[in-house]
Amino acid sequence: MLSCGYFTVSKIVNNRGINMAELVWKGKYTNQQWASDEEAEIIISNPTIQHFYTYESIERQSADNWSNVAPSSTQSWYNRLILGDKNAVLPALLYEFAGQINLIYIDPPFMTGRDFKSGMQLAYSDKWDNDLDAYLQWLYETFILLRQLLASNGSIYVHLDWRITHYARVILDEVFGYNPGTDGPGFKNEIIWHYQSGGRSLKHYARKHDTILLYTKSAHYCFHGERIGERRGAKKRNHMKKCVDTGGHVQWTISSAGRLYTYDEDTFMTPTDVWSDISHLHQKDPERNGYATQKPAALLERIILASSEENDLVLDCFCGSGVTPTVADQLGRRWIACDQSELALKTTCERLLAQDQVHPFILQRIAEGTSAHVNSGKYGIIEPANNQADQ
Repeated sequence: MLSCGYFTVSKIVNNRGINMAELVWKGKYTNQQWASDEEAEIIISNPTIQHFYTYESIERQSADNWSNVAPSSTQSWYNRLILGDKNAVLPALLYEFAGQINLIYIDPPFMTGRDFKSGMQLAYSDKWDNDLDAYLQWLYETFILLRQLLASNGSIYVHLDWRITHYARVILDEVFGYNPGTDGPGFKNEIIWHYQSGGRSLKHYARKHDTILLYTKSAHYCFHGERIGERRGAKKRNHMKKCVDTGGHVQWTISSAGRLYTYDEDTFMTPTDVWSDISHLHQKDPERNGYATQKPAALLERIILASSEENDLVLDCFCGSGVTPTVADQLGRRWIACDQSELALKTTCERLLAQDQVHPFILQRIAEGTSAHVNSGKYGIIEPANNQADQ
């Protein structure tokens, strides 16, 4: 066992009998208890099921012609835009969606020690009082809940940067499982998203990338590299031999382990784990909607196309600028998007409604101050005890 300050690295044996490292921090086991099932799921304190109050519904209409219509339990699926902290929202979603989310993308706070604003309005605070223990506990509980929501063939992409990625990998290995050969559940890729924005320090190498960690709940998961691949083309690659037929068509061949491999110039190659072809959004980019830490739609399009099918269910519990639900909606995926920031909900709603066509969605929040709960179908609508609309 190696101990340094509050942090301890020790060995544990995961559910496949493989030795792995465990990261321990102050308070890790204070507010939780271990369940008795073989996956050692953690039940977060205060397990009381909370409900959602639906306060607005947007039907399938164009951006300049929408109206509020009360959803009914007999209608088809409604996407969900939820206001609330993930500590309340995710347990409430578990009641209905445990094991049903096909793809999760999160871009959580990076513990930057800063407040992020959109204009003069606070988007969110990422200060944490410089308490790394508190941040790691918060991240740990998030991963546990997200794993419980994830379908057996589901994938999760966790978007972080240099400050926290090394901690997150050890925690994710514990939650999702560690497999040295990556042939089972757990780690699949450490994606480097390289960009060229910002300045350059004179004291260290310029930090010009974020890290996106890809984990899966099992060995069987959705992945379509061909959907996001680059055409091989006629340009020379590696040590391949170029062959041109009489019609001018190019093929590439290479020998390995006694076998000859042939590739056509029109075939598509799965992208590598270094993504430098998607640029950071500069300040005057027309895609920008003013929300701090906004990510480009092209980034989410690649992730959603590669790791989900049409009509799959996509979750982002830190939706911020609204890029995940917007791209998911455009690609024909169902979605659930959450954020604790009212600014994020407003920005996301406006972004969705700015599309030429938007699929039906409802706006929800955790019901508070109710003495009588009335569930309305699958939407978990809560009517206040006095039957008056929420102000």
